[in-house]
Amino acid sequence: MSETTPSAASTRETVNPYLSQKLKLLSFVAMICVVFIHAYNYTDTFLQPSTMLTEGLSGGPIVQFLISNALARFATPLFFAISGYLFFAAFGKFTFKKYFVKLGNRARTVLLPYAIWVALWTGIAALTVLAVGMDYFPILNEKLGKLFAGEWWRVLNDPVPFQAWYLLDLFKLALLSPVIYFAVKYLRWGAPLIFAVLWAMDYSIPYYFPNCDGMFFFTLGAYFAVREIKFPGKEHPIKRNALSYIIPCVWVALCITYAMLSAAAKQINVPWYVLSALYKLNQILGFCSVFILYDFVSDKVIHSKFVNVVASGSFFVYILHEPLQHMMFQLILKYTNADWAHMLCYFLLPATIIATAIGLSVGIRALCPKLHSVLTGGR
Repeated sequence: MSETTPSAASTRETVNPYLSQKLKLLSFVAMICVVFIHAYNYTDTFLQPSTMLTEGLSGGPIVQFLISNALARFATPLFFAISGYLFFAAFGKFTFKKYFVKLGNRARTVLLPYAIWVALWTGIAALTVLAVGMDYFPILNEKLGKLFAGEWWRVLNDPVPFQAWYLLDLFKLALLSPVIYFAVKYLRWGAPLIFAVLWAMDYSIPYYFPNCDGMFFFTLGAYFAVREIKFPGKEHPIKRNALSYIIPCVWVALCITYAMLSAAAKQINVPWYVLSALYKLNQILGFCSVFILYDFVSDKVIHSKFVNVVASGSFFVYILHEPLQHMMFQLILKYTNADWAHMLCYFLLPATIIATAIGLSVGIRALCPKLHSVLTGGR
């Protein structure tokens, strides 16, 4: 999850209030999308760009796949791009003093929450597996088995709350920030272009480094910050021309096409690289679409107290939804595998978890703001 609410005074001077609010609310929308990405509960639970649906042209799986692996997939690129932008927004001229200050801040805002939540969720998962039975949670059982076997490094890189990999990648990107800064400064648009090509080619960076998705979109955000490229804002809003409507419509149409092709891929022999290309194009178009559509929302909605209170719970939504969602799915679907159960779980459980996480965040922030700050890294 990106640090979408700038806290440093220097950052406030660079990120205008309109843009700051925009990044905060878009991050919350993206966080809801992440929950639904992980909510997919049919056979192919580990969705990838080239996933071919085992169930084929079946209603429930296609609906879930359309949302989880198409419409919602702009979320992770958006998080990385926002993080890259905010990291360098007030950086100015590079110095190692600033670099080490940034690393110290990232250790507090990223590594500390990572360590706390991984420890908490590992303990909760271990107690749940022991109480309910190992057969119910094979994935958790496998991860806990690695832990008890002493494979600490594997568990830290693939923790029980598996979504926490993003926090770890943020710190790795902070370590690499001097390279990214000078690449953007001197190679200009060539820096994000290099990683864009690697990303498009599905190039896999070694496991202990950030993946190409993260490198590309973080560098893209860094490019806008370091080159001081201004975003459209309240003073210069995105104009409602034909293109501003065409891009979102094309995005939705391509998402539907991608979902249908993924469902029929085994029957009509759709090449994996066609699916992968559509997946990535959907990410880019989704990324652009949400940025465009935000500026069409009325100020009354954007600045309403309810919307801002809800959006302030983003981090708790992020860190609480897994493995809780996975465990609840396993328990429910163990007793019935009916299509209605899959769909009920897909929509009702995420909504319940999101509402609970936001309520918990609001409650802890009100009762013990210091604890909330430690648990969320000041978000």
